Amino acid sequence: MRYGIACGITLAAFLLRFVLFGHLDTRIPFAFFLLGVMVVAWYGGLGPALFAVVAGLLLGGYFFLPRTGSGLAMGDAERTAILIYVINGALVTFLMDNLHARIKKLECEISQRLGKQPDAES
Repeated sequence: MRYGIACGITLAAFLLRFVLFGHLDTRIPFAFFLLGVMVVAWYGGLGPALFAVVAGLLLGGYFFLPRTGSGLAMGDAERTAILIYVINGALVTFLMDNLHARIKKLECEISQRLGKQPDAES
């Protein structure tokens, strides 16, 4: 289910970017995908978020980066856009995963304290 949500959100980000493609040309090829990664990381966790990062990289790179003559050579701007997207996507993913882990830990501590509190009073 979480990976299905990741696919859906990544596809929605792609379609939104594709609709705006004529207005944006090759600028900000990964911005919509990064927003999708944030949502997937919040909802789906580590695995689906990393999947969304890779899917966004593949879709954004294929459809929204400018084509070069040789096909394999990229300019500095393209390499920088890819690097920034991957770093930001991974950072958001791991920070959100850390947040989820801390929330679970705090929930366990709270439930243990609430569970032990009536025993201490009796």
